[in-house]
Amino acid sequence: MRELHRDLNAPKVFITERLILRRSRLWDAAAIFEYASDPKVIHYMDYCPRTDVSEVVKFLEEQSQQWKSGSFSWVLTVKPDDRPIGTIACWLEDHKAGFGYLLHQQYWGQGYATEAARVVVEWAIGLPNIYRVWATCDTENAASIRVLEKCGLVFEGRLRCYSVRPNISAIPRDVLMYAKVRDRS
Repeated sequence: MRELHRDLNAPKVFITERLILRRSRLWDAAAIFEYASDPKVIHYMDYCPRTDVSEVVKFLEEQSQQWKSGSFSWVLTVKPDDRPIGTIACWLEDHKAGFGYLLHQQYWGQGYATEAARVVVEWAIGLPNIYRVWATCDTENAASIRVLEKCGLVFEGRLRCYSVRPNISAIPRDVLMYAKVRDRS
């Protein structure tokens, strides 16, 4: 249950070697729309590209409520610039945390997704009630497979007909499950 995490004060900011992950702001909408509307960026997501910046504004307006319920989202910015180049989200349920990310294609292949995911995975697995941090990716998403492995997640298996990727097919597709677990002792 998310109630376990209701009073959690998640970090509003993470700072890594090259990135600042921070809570999004309404004025980030145009920058987020730039990558959230790109069909190549959204290709493996379980939603379609955003078609209007107002969709992003609505998402940003809902973030405060989501934050209170144990679902957190940060934008990625490259130091010292404050313009979002991606988004990473983490949601807590019972003893587990799931996460996912999105990155402007101009920044692909530079290690930014891995850098952001590592800090969020380490934060989540360090929470007192979290024993499992997990993510799935489409079987054809080789770049995400590499990111998850570099973050210390271990391949656990293939989930058949698990997720609809509307940008690929209306038929549910197989995904790969990756997780990092903490010792129960």
